[in-house]
Amino acid sequence: MSDEAFRELVRVLEEAIQAGADSVGLEWEDRDLVVYLCFGDTGLGSVSIPRDLQEPVLGEIVRGAGLERKSQGEIPATLLGVEYEVIVRECDSFGESAFTLTLKKAKNGK
Repeated sequence: MSDEAFRELVRVLEEAIQAGADSVGLEWEDRDLVVYLCFGDTGLGSVSIPRDLQEPVLGEIVRGAGLERKSQGEIPATLLGVEYEVIVRECDSFGESAFTLTLKKAKNGK
């Protein structure tokens, strides 16, 4: 587990919460991982992940959600002091993996 990649993932998710997004989409466009903040069905590409952390962040998502053998999982996370269940779904986008991370406050969240 890369501490730097995990911190970057937390930063992206916390930015999404602060912006009022209900989910985050990650997909490859050309050679860059584009991060979309999603508000219902509308996605805005406004958060970036440094190029050297893009693959490690995806690795954190896959490992954290247990996506090695399935296409959906959860990552428990404390974001901005609140417990969340980050529901991760992996899908195919033009032959490459894309991810949707839905932010849900944990039932026992503070």
